[in-house]
Amino acid sequence: MRAILAILLIIVTFNSCSSVKYTSLYTPKDNPKIEKLTNMLISIGGNKQEAKELATLAVVHSKELANSYNLVSPPLYHNFLVNSGQRSRGLCFHFVEDLSKEINSRGFKSFDFKWGRANADKLNEHNVIIVVKKGSNDIQNGIILDAWRNSGNLYFKRTKNDTKYDWKEWNKGDKRINNY
Repeated sequence: MRAILAILLIIVTFNSCSSVKYTSLYTPKDNPKIEKLTNMLISIGGNKQEAKELATLAVVHSKELANSYNLVSPPLYHNFLVNSGQRSRGLCFHFVEDLSKEINSRGFKSFDFKWGRANADKLNEHNVIIVVKKGSNDIQNGIILDAWRNSGNLYFKRTKNDTKYDWKEWNKGDKRINNY
């Protein structure tokens, strides 16, 4: 009986997972999200042109990364696929690494970018980009960019308002012991 229940649980679990494929990286439906993020970036001291460029880049490139990772949803199932060798990338820190590369290639002058880390060295560790005003180290008043949480559909919020996590800045000298 337990074996049958376990098989049914596996079937239900895997049937609820779905492949994520963004057929269009930018659509007019993205405009409200881009506008909201632009306004948030301006509110922390970014100039209007750079804020719009960063917001557009973050929204669109998050979807591009999801496609390149051959992402499946929910994100925790995709983590299983990566950690079992069935996918090569798509963990939260992969999104941070790859989105950061694209952001840093643009040379933004009114923002600094921090690596945000919550639940360090635990199974539920999570990583994001935190955008702050140039020269600031105040990550609590920054804005998190989280491309992993919604499977490539960029999640963003003021760091201090993201009550799901207690964000700290991760420094490159800090060790990472797992891939979550």
